[in-house]
Amino acid sequence: MTSRERVQTALAHRAPDRVPIDVWGSASRLCNRLYFDLADDQGWTDLGPRVSASRSGDYVDSRVAELIGADIRHLVFGKPRHFAPRLDPDGIETNEWGVGFAKVAGEPAVARVPFPEPDIAALERHVWPDPRDPGRLAGVVEQARRWHEHGDCYVATSSLVSGLMLDIGPYLRGFEDFFTDLYINPEFAHALIEKITDVLIELHRTALAPIAPYVGWVEFSSDHGMQDRLLVSPEIYREFFKRPYARLFAEIRKVAPHAKIWLHSCGAVRDLIPDFIDMGVDVLNSLQPRAAGMDHTALKRDFGRDLVLHGGLDMQGALSGTPAQAAEEARRCLDALAADGGYVFAPSNHFMQDIPLANFYAVYEVARTYR
Repeated sequence: MTSRERVQTALAHRAPDRVPIDVWGSASRLCNRLYFDLADDQGWTDLGPRVSASRSGDYVDSRVAELIGADIRHLVFGKPRHFAPRLDPDGIETNEWGVGFAKVAGEPAVARVPFPEPDIAALERHVWPDPRDPGRLAGVVEQARRWHEHGDCYVATSSLVSGLMLDIGPYLRGFEDFFTDLYINPEFAHALIEKITDVLIELHRTALAPIAPYVGWVEFSSDHGMQDRLLVSPEIYREFFKRPYARLFAEIRKVAPHAKIWLHSCGAVRDLIPDFIDMGVDVLNSLQPRAAGMDHTALKRDFGRDLVLHGGLDMQGALSGTPAQAAEEARRCLDALAADGGYVFAPSNHFMQDIPLANFYAVYEVARTYR
């Protein structure tokens, strides 16, 4: 099978010749230190493109995908060309959403929010990100066409925006105020969530329209869970978030009708998985194995007919041990999730700095060879 055929077969819930393999997606990057170690080990003197500045990994390098036998290539959207973060004299840097960040112990922390009061009229006065900024698509259309027409890989996007309504809302309003609004200012909460949804729809429509013929799935990242519970109760989620998420995904399908909807969420999200299916999610990541209720065998049994499962490698322990332990973790995931298709092999989140390079190699070696 070609890589594209392998992924398409798994997405159709049929068994491919081997499990499809993924890396460099929205939740499967290599942290800088691990990537530098790999580049040194391979003798690469030039690094891949630097696409972000984060703790989760700044680079995306297709040579790594080729090295481990990955079947998927991820398009990475660019930064807006006509907006530059504004740095105030007090050291607060404001992004295109209007959120101000300051460095605390070397890390960015929210220092100013654009909606300190629950004022619905302020939502219309606010300057939102420009969906037509050409910087987001710089080089993306050409790359999508090359991968689709001159290779056998499966083409996916990375997330255009970091987070969705449940993630962006707390940045715009302040974390405590946003979640409090769901109870004491519900009219404003609904208005804010709907406005964020409108903006995200326009951003995605513009970005996806020219690449829709080439893209197999569209990635969204939105954390709904903590280690032992959801961020909000299922009842609150269904009242405030389910319809906006469904509306966003439905609009994406109008632009890219053949593309699957891929959703990343960390944490204990089992109670919302039926809602994710109702909302139109096709592929679910991260399958965080140590979160409450996220047993892989049970997830495959209960949802494997309706969802393609993606990820699942334990980033909270197994992969930071020995290479033998990492290989055993890979076999555990495959045994639980890969039968009869419907699974793509990947980590449950980014490969962070406590993952040894030998373990990174080990899990993908198992994925390529294990039956």
